[in-house]
Amino acid sequence: MFPRIKNKHGQITKTQVYLTGSLVNILRAGTPALYLYQGNLIRTSTVQAILEAAPEYVCFETVNSIYTISYATMPVEGMKAIA
Repeated sequence: MFPRIKNKHGQITKTQVYLTGSLVNILRAGTPALYLYQGNLIRTSTVQAILEAAPEYVCFETVNSIYTISYATMPVEGMKAIA
């Protein structure tokens, strides 16, 4: 279901996760990420690094996986909708 990443020695290292959702908390290294996906609140393992952040998506590495979360709406717009 999720593609696995291989290192230069051909060993499988981390799962690559692609999804459309929205972050619930501030993304920072050293803490788990929380995101909403299909109405479910998901908590990741500890974030090790934020690899890329753009207005449409964020990519970060956790202890177990590498996530790319595309936003269904812009994060600021999503917060306005909640308020």
